Amino acid sequence: MRLKNSHAAIRRMTAGFRRDYMMIMRIITAPQLPVFALLLSGGLLGGAYFFQYVLGYPPCQMCYWQRYAHHSVLVLAALALVLNLLGRKYPRLFAALLMIAFLVSFGLAFWHVGVEFKWWEGPKTCSAPTGGDLEVLDPTKFWEEASKEKMPACSDAPWHFLGLSMAGWNALASLIGAFISGLSLRKKSYE
Repeated sequence: MRLKNSHAAIRRMTAGFRRDYMMIMRIITAPQLPVFALLLSGGLLGGAYFFQYVLGYPPCQMCYWQRYAHHSVLVLAALALVLNLLGRKYPRLFAALLMIAFLVSFGLAFWHVGVEFKWWEGPKTCSAPTGGDLEVLDPTKFWEEASKEKMPACSDAPWHFLGLSMAGWNALASLIGAFISGLSLRKKSYE
């Protein structure tokens, strides 16, 4: 009896996943994917700029790299939309390119999360200044050092929400973007 109930529960759960998948596929197919990509990456970049310029959280080097990935998503999505308006439609090509761009963003964000949680070390360009450099006292280097923007260490996450840093949320959103881009490549989304 108990085994029968668990099979029924599994069938209900997979039916729910199938229903959700079909709903996503009706809403976001490859021809509509550029709009979704613009909204997702644009929203993430807008949030990053809000945190930087309004709330005063300076980005680290890895944060900038993640932004470059989202800039590429925006360029690809805008190009796809312009080509669609000109009558040249390549929905599968742009869906694949957007999926790759989202995967790059996910990879960079996941790498950053690992650095924040000390799972692995970050790149050498990602460390905070130590302040122990005596060359700063050299008057010829004073203005050169003063003009450099001091970035925080990549291992310092100044903001968390529900246990995830900004890099963690970016990783999650980018993985969702890659997943939806991949789903939109399926043949059924064109029928």
